[in-house]
Amino acid sequence: MSALALSFGIPWLLIIVVPFGKMRNLEPVHFEKKNDGKDEVYVPRRSGQIATGSAVYGANGCYVCHTQLIRAGYAGSELGRPDWAGFQIKDENGVSINTARETTPYDYVNEPFAHIGLMRVGPDLSNVAGRIQKYLDNPLTKAESPENWLYLHLYNSALKTRTLNNRSGCPPQPHFFKERRVYGQGSPEAVPGLNKDGVEVLPTARAKTLVSYLLSLRKDDAVPYSINYSRNKKKAE
Repeated sequence: MSALALSFGIPWLLIIVVPFGKMRNLEPVHFEKKNDGKDEVYVPRRSGQIATGSAVYGANGCYVCHTQLIRAGYAGSELGRPDWAGFQIKDENGVSINTARETTPYDYVNEPFAHIGLMRVGPDLSNVAGRIQKYLDNPLTKAESPENWLYLHLYNSALKTRTLNNRSGCPPQPHFFKERRVYGQGSPEAVPGLNKDGVEVLPTARAKTLVSYLLSLRKDDAVPYSINYSRNKKKAE
């Protein structure tokens, strides 16, 4: 009996308990002058209703079809996928920086649970907020803003993917919205592109929270060399 308890207890301890403890108590990471060109504390840049939005994301099973994990090179490098892992940007000094990198624990800061995901029926969402901006640049896209693009996607993904000549398997989520008759000029919160026959469609509080959370998923900041595993491996080679 004790051998059986050990065979299950040790993996549970190493795979569940220890990582959970470390994720709940992440220590500050510093930029290094030698490798990063500056000496300061790294502060992950995330804004939005992260904690509550993460709960809505999990409660609706979004993690079943979408991952939030740019895998390590030994597990099948995804750094080459366009805009999945980051961007080519310029810092405050105008120096070009490639933010493409593997996922780190700091990408889940302020979330009660890290939604790594189960499978990729849909695309990875690690950098979805950044990708949406490029979708808006497409002249065929009818969405007016990143928020509008996400609302259209949640209400019925076919409304905007049809304009991009591709398909989405994401099922419609009308429960995130409410309909009401238009009176006068209507509500400023009505979702552009969804009004029909004197009826306007408004996002619920849960929809706003979820969209705010999704817009916090953005890899556009340079992380310290010490936690940029892809850079470390390249230098070692």
